[in-house]
Amino acid sequence: MFVWAEQQFPVTSLAAQSVPACTIEYTPITLTLPITETMHDGKRWYLYEGQLYPSISNLISATDDEGKKSLQQWRQRVGHAAATSITQKAAARGTRWHKFCEYFVTRQQMGWALFEEPEDVAYGAHIATVLNTQLRAVVASETQVASTQYGIAGRMDMAVQLQDGRYAILDFKTGKKRKSGNRLENYALQCTFYADALTEHWSYGTIDTVVIAQLLPDRILWQETSVNQWREPLRRRVDEFARQVNMVLG
Repeated sequence: MFVWAEQQFPVTSLAAQSVPACTIEYTPITLTLPITETMHDGKRWYLYEGQLYPSISNLISATDDEGKKSLQQWRQRVGHAAATSITQKAAARGTRWHKFCEYFVTRQQMGWALFEEPEDVAYGAHIATVLNTQLRAVVASETQVASTQYGIAGRMDMAVQLQDGRYAILDFKTGKKRKSGNRLENYALQCTFYADALTEHWSYGTIDTVVIAQLLPDRILWQETSVNQWREPLRRRVDEFARQVNMVLG
């Protein structure tokens, strides 16, 4: 049983409200890894130090039998066209809120220009207030990382310092319903990779916490978990992916 600590920040009103200024320190680390993205058979791979590394997102998807089965059943239930439309709209919404969070913590005012509706501005103000409350500093945003330990690469949302001084990987998730079970575990595995990969190249300390911030219509769920409990499950998924690749290669 994996342990999570959870806080909830309900949206009490989406009426017009003042837009908070960012109080979070933005002190980005210098990380210039020679990573090049490439596509192979429709999947993203990364070239790093002469080696081709799979992306962590593709690895998680390829080794998630439960998720693949659930996705297939959902597509059959709602129909292919409807499923594609829903997926595209969800992806667009997720991209917009990810960009807003990135713009806010890096003190770029253009983030507020993403919204036209007053309720979106109000929800953005709610997110900004929660981020100001929870974070002391942001040390990396939309950063590519690669790990020789795992032989994987990817792009993380943010590495942050929490108010109590701990360093964490922060990942934003959007949707109409809270993510739990297998999906939440996949997020933790992916972020555990980001934590260890960044720690490999970062001399300031160990990133030992994963934070999943679920941006739901009526509340924000702030879920924290320790990296330590996810390393062994991640290693098993890495081994399973290697087995799959070896089977294809013969």
